Formats: sequence, C-alpha cells, structure tokens
Amino acid sequence: MARAVQKSAVSDTRIARFMAQVYLLMAAGLVITALVSTWVSTNLELLWRISTNPWIAWGLFLVQIFIVVALSAAVMRLNPGVAALLFFVYAALTGLTISTIFLIYSQQQIASVFWITAGTFLVTSIVGLVIKIDLAKSGGILFMLLCGWSLAWIFSLIFWPNSNFNWTLNFLGIALFVGLTAWDTAALKAMAQQLDNHPARGGLMVLGALKLYLDFINLFLLLLRASNR
Repeated sequence: MARAVQKSAVSDTRIARFMAQVYLLMAAGLVITALVSTWVSTNLELLWRISTNPWIAWGLFLVQIFIVVALSAAVMRLNPGVAALLFFVYAALTGLTISTIFLIYSQQQIASVFWITAGTFLVTSIVGLVIKIDLAKSGGILFMLLCGWSLAWIFSLIFWPNSNFNWTLNFLGIALFVGLTAWDTAALKAMAQQLDNHPARGGLMVLGALKLYLDFINLFLLLLRASNR
C-alpha cells in the first residue's frame, strides 16, 4: 500500500508539472504576441500595410494555419524544442495579425479587456481542472458547435457585419470559448495522467499550450469586440 501511495504521489507531481509547463508555454506565447503587436502599433507604415494589404493578411493567415496543422500532425515525432519554436513563431505571427486592433480600440480598452479575459480564463481553467467532464461526449458537441459557429461567423462578417445576428454570434462565441477552455484543460489533465513518461510528452505539452493559447486569443478578441457594443 505504501508503494501505491508513493506511486500516486509521484504521478500527481508529474501531472502538476506537466500542467504548469503547459501554462508557462502558453503565457510565453501570449507575451510574444503582446510584444510583437505593441511593436507593430508603433510602426505606422507596417501597421497600415497589414491592415490594408489583403495579400499580407492572407499570407499570415495561411502560414498560421500551416503551423497549426504541422504541429497537430507531427507532434508525436517532433523534438520538443522544435515544437516550441513553431509555437513561438505562431505566437509572433498572431501578434502581427491582431496588431490592427490598435487602430480600432484604445490602449486602455485593450488592457482592460485583456485582464478581464485573463480572469475569465483563470476561473474557467480551475473549473476544468476540478470538475469531472465527460470528455468523449462533450468534446464531440463542442467540436460541432465550433464548426457551426465558425461558418456562421464568417458569413455574418461578409454579409451582415454589424447586424444583430452578428452580435448574437459574438456573444455565443464568448460562451463557446469559455466552454472550450474548460474542456481543453480537463483533456490536458486526462492526457497527463495517461502519458506519464511517454516520449512524446514534450511535443504534446506544446500542442496543449497552443490549444489553450487559441482559446485565450479568441476569447480576448470576442470580448474586445463586445466592449464596443
């Protein structure tokens, strides 16, 4: 029994270490995004090019999609250092992409919404760590909701950018990414329990940081837009 208790304690320590490393990586990615976007906001010529040149916007978008797909597909084979580097490159590109928010919102508004997002994310993550979630069932539902919401969001931005329908989707998106944050946190905890000393642990840790990072960024952008309602 003593060995079982000791093994459980070691396993809990490894789970806690895994989750701490995931959140540390995610936080580092957010810092990189903030630094890059803030730097671009001080370069008016570059900021104008990003906001007005569709080739730059589409180029950044495609490169970001490629990085996410590459990380997801090759995470079991990638060296953890390479995976982390790809994640940081993605975070820097996101900083370039979202730097245009400085043309629409004040720095005080951006800072206030960031801290609101951080608080919401923290509370939701704690909920995901503590409560028991049926990962298989809720994961499928959230994925379908995300796909449906994404398609509706794209069409609403193209055809009805300032309609009540679009604003309804904005608030639904906030609720959706709050749910995804809790689910991703619970899924990472379950993954940590199963992996233990798995060789791909490092790569999966980076992938987990990317998922939480995406939850945070999307939640932040939706809350920022809602602040102008």
